[in-house]
Amino acid sequence: MRPRSLITTLLLISASPAAGIAVAQAAPNGPVTPHLARYAPPLVKMAAPRTLEPVGRPRPKSAFPVKAPVDYGETAARYGSDRGGRMHEGQDMFAPAGTPLVAMYDSTVVEEGNGGGRGNYVALYSSSIERTLLYLHMRSPSHVKLGEKVKAGRRVGELGCTGSCFGDHLHLEVRRGNGTTGAPTDPMPYLIRAKRR
Repeated sequence: MRPRSLITTLLLISASPAAGIAVAQAAPNGPVTPHLARYAPPLVKMAAPRTLEPVGRPRPKSAFPVKAPVDYGETAARYGSDRGGRMHEGQDMFAPAGTPLVAMYDSTVVEEGNGGGRGNYVALYSSSIERTLLYLHMRSPSHVKLGEKVKAGRRVGELGCTGSCFGDHLHLEVRRGNGTTGAPTDPMPYLIRAKRR
């Protein structure tokens, strides 16, 4: 009796005779050998090996930015709405003047001041989400200074209506990367996650 090759042995071990699989596989030296063809697993129909899902970073601790119930306003107050041919790049949240505003994530203050239409504002960069959050129209200058590190939930100012605004509200922008010039993204998914905590 000829000794079986390693490949033949592995195929016979891995295939179940009960499966009754008959496939047309070419043998290395010519035609298909019946016993090998009967037990060899089909090459085309085999499932891909299972792989583990990549493990992402844990969701960072977050805090809702306005320390009071908010009204998200009409359509014009929403992210992406048309403001006379210009997209609204943030989400407005209406609440009483003086309502405390807090950092949503552990962040670093990358900008703060009074920028004309922005009114009193602060920009916080969070490395955990790789986004910069802008808080616009605050009642008075921010409580935090440029370069300062702040924890999620730390008070950064009060809601108001400075700069170009109508009615007391926080205009929140979420921008990609570190700085105030990155592409804007919808703040609502971040707000929903923060509110659920």
